[in-house]
Amino acid sequence: MSRRQGAEGFESNKKARKDSKRDEKRQANTRQVRQSILLACEGTKTECLYLKNIFKVLQIEHKITPNSLVIAEHKHTDPSGVLVDLINHSHYQDFMHKWIVIDRDIERTNGGGHTVENFNRALSRAKHEKVEVAYSNPCFEIWYLLHLEYRNTAIDRDELVKKMETEYGYQKNALFEQGNVDFAIVNAERLLASYPYHNPEKDNPSTTVHKLFKVLEGFKVS
Repeated sequence: MSRRQGAEGFESNKKARKDSKRDEKRQANTRQVRQSILLACEGTKTECLYLKNIFKVLQIEHKITPNSLVIAEHKHTDPSGVLVDLINHSHYQDFMHKWIVIDRDIERTNGGGHTVENFNRALSRAKHEKVEVAYSNPCFEIWYLLHLEYRNTAIDRDELVKKMETEYGYQKNALFEQGNVDFAIVNAERLLASYPYHNPEKDNPSTTVHKLFKVLEGFKVS
């Protein structure tokens, strides 16, 4: 073998090794991205059904693995407790993105709801812990309503659920797939922009679920 052929062979092998290392690095980065989101939800059905449906689509499209997006074990039904559920999840620190999905849901005379202190404490501690918050005021169903219409007048939880049931055939604790998500995002952003001073506790109606949705949709770009 000539010296030139030997040099060319060496350079070829060297390039192959670099390409191999680059591929391995790319695969490692992809695995890291796909192991990146941990969520904790206030509700046991409505929010989880919605999120798991998104997960299912992403899995079918081979954008994520079954363990890429994880919903923490549900033990609390109040905003501050939901944050505790998230933080107590094993390997909590290993996730790139951490989100809680909570409702303002003011205390009601017929029972249910949360104190303003509990809600605000969850927001404050989440910020300290670098946890993102997808909140809804009054409740998660406002995100569903925004798929169908723009609403900027205050509404309580019971009135909202009743409206969804009577006008749009909504069934509590069942997956709701009506309307257009792009329309919902525009409406959610428009609502937030309509408040001169953002105050999640008082901004009724409002939601930041669209921000979480955008993060989940980002997995489709991988």
